[in-house]
Amino acid sequence: MTSSNYIYHYMLGDKERSLISIFLRNGKSFEYIHKEFNISPAYIRNNIWPDILKTKPIKLGHKNCAYYDDEMLYGKLNLNYNIDDFSISELLAYNND
Repeated sequence: MTSSNYIYHYMLGDKERSLISIFLRNGKSFEYIHKEFNISPAYIRNNIWPDILKTKPIKLGHKNCAYYDDEMLYGKLNLNYNIDDFSISELLAYNND
């Protein structure tokens, strides 16, 4: 018989380990996870569940208004230069190509 530690770390992929975390956060029983992934309820209770309890879900929020009037212009540079608006140091740098 394969140990639960070996199953969890070597036989399950990242997707399955993530699913276990999601199931635990959503209130699925240890017995349900045992049936799905063949990991003992004692291993889940003693090794996986404490790590789930340490995590804190966060919400990053969202923006309330658009950064641009036309969001399709995001990342596009509209550079308009007028040489009369240059400072002295900018004029020196421009003329010293």
